[in-house]
Amino acid sequence: VAEVLVRLGAERAWVVHGAGGIDEMSLEGETAVAEVVGGEIRERNVTPAEAGLTSAPTRALRVASAADAAGRLRAVLGGERGPARDIVCLNAAAALVVADAAEDLREGAARAAAAIDGGAAVELIARLVAFTDRHMAAGRTG
Repeated sequence: VAEVLVRLGAERAWVVHGAGGIDEMSLEGETAVAEVVGGEIRERNVTPAEAGLTSAPTRALRVASAADAAGRLRAVLGGERGPARDIVCLNAAAALVVADAAEDLREGAARAAAAIDGGAAVELIARLVAFTDRHMAAGRTG
């Protein structure tokens, strides 16, 4: 996938494969990262500790249904701490690093946690839902 991104002209991207077989950053152990930077691919492994986060097994994040997942997200955005919040912060940290909005995973995770604690994350989700609702309604009537 990283090679395809290079061929498509991506300037910066991360392709990740987390421990526990997940297609995102993992709390369980190392995450393999293929980092695309300026047409080159650099491979490395990262751990939750690099973001200042605690390791946790992937099974701690399993949900039984879409409703369960939505409830878990609401709890995280409401300030509940634990593995669910940590994996949100870890993956947000990676996105912030790729976007050059954070110097490293530790800074990115701290910024993500601050966005959750300050209510900015809830506000962003509300704006996304409103945007989606407007465009879905426009698509049905247009």
